Amino acid sequence: MKNYHIIWRIAADLAIILLLALAPLWVVAICAAAFAWAFAPYYEIILCGLALDSLYGSHSFYGVALAFAVFAIIELLKKKTRI
Repeated sequence: MKNYHIIWRIAADLAIILLLALAPLWVVAICAAAFAWAFAPYYEIILCGLALDSLYGSHSFYGVALAFAVFAIIELLKKKTRI
């Protein structure tokens, strides 16, 4: 794996953590979906769903289910749209 890819991935993780603390929920969801599109398997979106659910949810599993759904949909779309 190339070093610049790791650096950008860490920067994306830090951006998600910062957005979780400061931004509205819809901004975090859009950025998480964009990062899931940009990086290969972006497993961090599942942790983002857990964090969103624990911060803003009523401690249900909907945030995690949404994170898994976004992850699966983005992975399928990446395979179909990339050359």
